[in-house]
Amino acid sequence: MTKKAESWCDRDEHHLFELYEDFNEWLEGDEGLAVREANYIDGLSQPSKAFYASDKEAYEQALERYRQERYHEVLSKEYIAEHFSDEHWYEKNVSRFDQLVDRIASGDVVPFIGAGLSVAGGFSTWEGHLRQQGRTAGIDAEHIEGLLSSGQYETVIEEIEESRGREVFAQEIRDVFGKTGELTQVTLLISELFTDTLLTTNYDKLIEQAYDTGANNLQIISGRNATEEPKADHVTVVKLHGDVDDQTTCILSKNQYDEAYGNEHINMHLPIPKLLEYYYKNSSLLFLGSSLNSDRTVQVFRTIKESLGDVEIPPHFSIEAAPETEKELVERNAYLVNLGIAPIWFEKGRYEYIENILRLARNEVRYRGIGESEVEEIVETKKPCKLDIELSEFLHDLIDLMPLMHWLHRHVPQKETAKYLQSMQRVFYADSFFIDNVDENLRIGVENLTRALSNKPKFDGYTHEKLLVAFKSFQKYFQSIGIQPYPTDGTEWNIHELFTIPYTQFDSSELTASNPNHHLSRLAMILLEHGRNQKHSPKNYCELPSSLNVEISDYLTVILKEKLGIEIPDRIQNGHIDEIRELCKSAWDHQEELHYVGFLQRVMRCFSKT
Repeated sequence: MTKKAESWCDRDEHHLFELYEDFNEWLEGDEGLAVREANYIDGLSQPSKAFYASDKEAYEQALERYRQERYHEVLSKEYIAEHFSDEHWYEKNVSRFDQLVDRIASGDVVPFIGAGLSVAGGFSTWEGHLRQQGRTAGIDAEHIEGLLSSGQYETVIEEIEESRGREVFAQEIRDVFGKTGELTQVTLLISELFTDTLLTTNYDKLIEQAYDTGANNLQIISGRNATEEPKADHVTVVKLHGDVDDQTTCILSKNQYDEAYGNEHINMHLPIPKLLEYYYKNSSLLFLGSSLNSDRTVQVFRTIKESLGDVEIPPHFSIEAAPETEKELVERNAYLVNLGIAPIWFEKGRYEYIENILRLARNEVRYRGIGESEVEEIVETKKPCKLDIELSEFLHDLIDLMPLMHWLHRHVPQKETAKYLQSMQRVFYADSFFIDNVDENLRIGVENLTRALSNKPKFDGYTHEKLLVAFKSFQKYFQSIGIQPYPTDGTEWNIHELFTIPYTQFDSSELTASNPNHHLSRLAMILLEHGRNQKHSPKNYCELPSSLNVEISDYLTVILKEKLGIEIPDRIQNGHIDEIRELCKSAWDHQEELHYVGFLQRVMRCFSKT
């Protein structure tokens, strides 16, 4: 059989060149003149293609500079630095945007679209619409304005219906939202980025218009039928408050809101709250054009968040206009973060930035997808470690270790006690492959011990609860290795006993250093001793004993050598010491925001070299 000749597209990856469409367009425009001249491609009929084919390394360098400049522009670096005195909030933007791109790339993002996104399509915001409704109903404008400014939207609806009848309100809905809107780049970008499920509180049909291209089958589910099964081969649009074409599905009046969400309190057994709970717990929601103030959907999210306590949930995001002052920004940021939502800020009034941010996200998904595939090929070829797991799973587990690796063989300052314990908790939580060879009850015990000790300096009911879970897990472990367990049912143990009893049991156990549970047992003993000391220091966290970090360091050294065949960071190849140390420091400084593509790529590149 004759082998097919390798084409230019195969050799120079022309198919990848097409994915750099945004950069290529910039390069061939006025703004790319300096780059074209510097690389002697100005005047050619297709300078970007010539550049890519003739000097790919220089092309990629120019692309990286372009990406950095787009970050600065789209994520409002200059505006934030000037308006809020430094780059603190810009850095938040970058971190959150990278997390969002990571979640989009993995297909985990579900857009939640509010009325603000329909404004460019020719529709009013919901607040503006209610203002118009008040005028149509002949209600005093000042009175309506007072209700709207305090977020009492449902009261406005109730007063209109009481004074003019429900049909007047419903007809105004049909008049305003029944028309065909103008498709905008934002809605088209949404249809390009998200091809599974979308949630919206809007009555208009802009989303349907954007997806009505023949390329996708579309399924519309109304909030009243929220339990309807989504079709696997369709784009599903869930219209929480109904469709303007079917008034029977619309949720308009206060009574209807009460029926859909619950009267006085949110009823999580109703279809809409149950559906929102599912997506809140299992997907990353991206709020676009939503005010996220005191409406019913926000009340649902708050109810869910409060019920979950410290259970981890997927990250959620919003693209938001920044308030005028930093004080307001701090308050708004805290409000959203406490709902589990990380805002990405843009300059107030510059709503084109929503489109710009989505476009940048689309391009970054493309760029990073290319980069990841290249790194995966390198890793697969070199086989740097003997692992029977997915590379991405391994790297995420490795990233969780990095904050602790930052302190290998180093003193942990007292002010970092809680953070260090939280880092330990993250490592011993769930199914990290770095702890897959230790006893499960021992792991659960250590994890809950770190939760208890990192909660507050002064022990409270939460501390006692987690210590009790740890105690019960330790007793199961002791029973499995032949040590007489203490009773765990029907006996009330105080905090002192919960620290002291397991300590004496561990002290009497005899495990060789080669036993995988040896180091973890030693860690448990040190934590229990630290807990007894912390009990007498309720105002401030005690300094961690140096033996804890030594034991952690020894444990990580053994595990990393066993799993990877390398010793990090002290005796790895000299060329990578600084890079690994810098990664570990970055992981420590930003451990709440680690699992985003940018950081993951850096680890992958470093990992592929070792």
